[in-house]
Amino acid sequence: MSPGKEDMSVKYYSEDDILVIKLSKTPYDFAEKEGNFVVHFSKNNKPVRIEILKASKFIKETNSSLPVSLRRTFSSV
Repeated sequence: MSPGKEDMSVKYYSEDDILVIKLSKTPYDFAEKEGNFVVHFSKNNKPVRIEILKASKFIKETNSSLPVSLRRTFSSV
């Protein structure tokens, strides 16, 4: 069973400057960090959560390629 839209959520934690994208409600088993990205995986090695550290910098650098709804979230950052 693949994750549906209702399982996905996006939240920005301004106090820590982290953007968290939950891809699924499946519990995660382990995580891997690469640069400013942390990807959490299920027991079956499927990505279930992505954290973007220093999110405001990432958003500013990639702003033009992001959906308008996300751009509005970060317009005041």
